[in-house]
Amino acid sequence: MRDGNKEPKGAEKIMAILGMGILIISLLLGYWAYALGVALAAPVAWFFYRWQMRAVVNAEGLSPRKATNKLVARSLIRFIVFLGMIGLSSLGGEIFFFGVATGLLLQIMAYIGQAFFIIRGKEG
Repeated sequence: MRDGNKEPKGAEKIMAILGMGILIISLLLGYWAYALGVALAAPVAWFFYRWQMRAVVNAEGLSPRKATNKLVARSLIRFIVFLGMIGLSSLGGEIFFFGVATGLLLQIMAYIGQAFFIIRGKEG
């Protein structure tokens, strides 16, 4: 989010591209439960990414302590929701569980992708 704008940033674009790619490939390979797990978890991961970034962007005017507390509180809520989703997804079977885990980890994959492009841009 650029200055509170709704325009997607690099990490969000990478999350969307990776999510759609993983979803399409898993469907083509016939892993319907995995694809369902990714499809259910990816929007949740994206929502919590945006929610956390809003806490960072809207931190102007807050004292450093309050801004940090706000970010930590949102991080803890996100962590609890992700743990709950992982726990519940284990009831759906192993393949569904790994689909949900993949969907929730899209944010980390996006960060790795951004780091790769940053490193590649500086070296090349």
